[in-house]
Amino acid sequence: MNFDGDFIELGAVDPAKLADLAGAIGEHDWELDIPGRGRVPATADLRSVALVFDPDLRHSHPTRLPLLKVFESELRSALELVADHFESGEKGQALVQQFGLGYFIRATFERLRAAGSVEFGPDQGFSLVHSHRLHVPLVTSEAASFTVGSATRHLEPGRVYEINNRRSRAEHNAGDIDRIHLVLDFVMRGERCCCGVTRHPNTFCSPRACRETDQLEIPCRCFD
Repeated sequence: MNFDGDFIELGAVDPAKLADLAGAIGEHDWELDIPGRGRVPATADLRSVALVFDPDLRHSHPTRLPLLKVFESELRSALELVADHFESGEKGQALVQQFGLGYFIRATFERLRAAGSVEFGPDQGFSLVHSHRLHVPLVTSEAASFTVGSATRHLEPGRVYEINNRRSRAEHNAGDIDRIHLVLDFVMRGERCCCGVTRHPNTFCSPRACRETDQLEIPCRCFD
């Protein structure tokens, strides 16, 4: 979702066991295609493994894929940290009381090969725009960097970061090991995107109500 900034740090988890498990994923399970994720270059530098994912990028009733069972217990601390962050504040409590608890609509591992790079434009489409995008570095090095908008930084292992997915992004791995992130999309039921608040304050966000701004036919200018 869009917010006033590029990165927000939510806290930290122990990445060791997840890193070991992710590092043991077979090469045949890593896929190139990442639907709806902006511009994916043809260099195959970035590959993904889906744990919770639907190719139609639906916004409810997520599909839990078989590989999730391998990682479920080790994911718990990261999932709880994210859910608590969004649900425990004043805004979150109000949304939970009215609409119910939030949920994870997507969960993937993303591997950026050594000496690789990738660039994305702003996310488009209802579900991507109305989800909070979290990155948790599991395997990385000081030579890996992540750019959101005009801000570039090294994302530290085990730290949980929300990124502003309505801004262009670039990921670079100048190191000699593959970089692996856990990537989560979290949805707070009933939460409006910033454009929904300003453009149709009396109407709930929906694919129809938000189409023009979701597809960037009208640029989202909530935050400079």
